[in-house]
Amino acid sequence: MAAMDSQQLTARTADGGTLAISIHGSGPPLLLIPGLGATRVVFDPMLEPLVSRGRRVIVFDPRGTGESAPGRDPLNMALLAADATAVLDTAGVDAADVLGASMGGVVAQHLVLDHASRVGSLVLAATAPGGSRAVPADPRASDALLGKGARTPEDAYRLACTVLYSPQFQRTHVDFIEAQVRQRAARPVRATVFTAQLAALRADGSSFDRLAGVRTPTLITHGTADAVTPIENARLLATRIPAVRTRWFDGCGHLFFHERPDESARVVDEFLRAPS
Repeated sequence: MAAMDSQQLTARTADGGTLAISIHGSGPPLLLIPGLGATRVVFDPMLEPLVSRGRRVIVFDPRGTGESAPGRDPLNMALLAADATAVLDTAGVDAADVLGASMGGVVAQHLVLDHASRVGSLVLAATAPGGSRAVPADPRASDALLGKGARTPEDAYRLACTVLYSPQFQRTHVDFIEAQVRQRAARPVRATVFTAQLAALRADGSSFDRLAGVRTPTLITHGTADAVTPIENARLLATRIPAVRTRWFDGCGHLFFHERPDESARVVDEFLRAPS
């Protein structure tokens, strides 16, 4: 990603944690929420395309990852959604459009359910219902995502990349994927944090039934070749949320916004500009 002017802030959570924030660009605010084990850099491929479309993009490291510190309270999805409101408070934003990717999409669901006034429009990317409502991946894909059998963080993320990206992208973007592996390996998520996030995601069972009451304009985006979060999850969410649109990225894997960053940014921006 080319160098971009950014503002660096730190939010403090109610239980003593800290959240490292970067803000890029100017215009209507768009909050991006990372997924399982990810930090704000997961959105790097999309940043410049979003900023160039006149967005003020707010990204942050979830508690316990990257440059953020955990708080005292046990991790759960509602707590992570409250963290997102702390990010908005620190950024001086009353309400923002919100994009949550993967587990970040489950956090975003809780954000719109528990703090609806803070969300303008909602984009759910490569995500699923929380808890047992989610359609599971093939166990072999789950094992690869979790890096089972790997001896180093670098090997673990390289293994994860075999299911995070489509087979076609893996063949044609070897250098890009190796750069992602090096980036993750340079600052790996702590095992305790990763385990706590995964447990919180699997334990979540309160959000799906409540989604029928969401009145926030919502876009659901998903790669059709997603091995980590099967597209059936996106279709399931689309049947539950009333004011919903969908957009599939044909042939793309879980991180479709890495595979097609410009198109992803354009789709998000066009949705956010459209009349509700």
